[in-house]
Amino acid sequence: MGHIYYCDMKKFEHLYEECVFLLPEKRRQKAERIINKNEALLSATSGLMMKRVLGITEDSMLSYGEHGKPFLEQGPFFSVSHSRQFSVLAVSENEIGIDIEMHQSPSERLIGRCFTEEEQAFAKLSTENFLRIWTAKEAVLKLFGTGFSYSPKNFSVLPLDDPHEINGRKIGFFCGKINEAPFTAAFYKKEDFEISELLPEDLIY
Repeated sequence: MGHIYYCDMKKFEHLYEECVFLLPEKRRQKAERIINKNEALLSATSGLMMKRVLGITEDSMLSYGEHGKPFLEQGPFFSVSHSRQFSVLAVSENEIGIDIEMHQSPSERLIGRCFTEEEQAFAKLSTENFLRIWTAKEAVLKLFGTGFSYSPKNFSVLPLDDPHEINGRKIGFFCGKINEAPFTAAFYKKEDFEISELLPEDLIY
């Protein structure tokens, strides 16, 4: 079984200094370079989740793929995402990608550049539909480890209930919500996921 952990920034908003202090050096420097304090806190809590759950206490413990995707040589596989209020960490014995997005209005430009015609029609029906497709697209690109060097318009994620043949591999999706924020995990091997919140006392004290 895979596991999805998350942090709610409302519970960490007065703990920025404590969070940053506990990070490995490079992760700390990354958070400190971010001007927006909420974005910096999202980055910091993501790093603390990796430290707490995966035991990543030193920057040297991470390796990186061709396009910058971090991984552990001995596993497990993991993927990180954050958006406005929440940071999430998906952990699995199998390769995985995850994306979370808070509610936002559909972007016509983004839809046109990144969605297939079928996805465009579906996304324009509601914000919920738009975010479902967008998180699935992002999760697939994180699963591949390519980022946007592989065009999201090259594949469709509809219907999300079914596995899809994408870039020669069968890919499935696990969709859910953390409060009102939709998230989607993408994977090669189907599995169930347990979802857990990590509180300040889990990561700091």
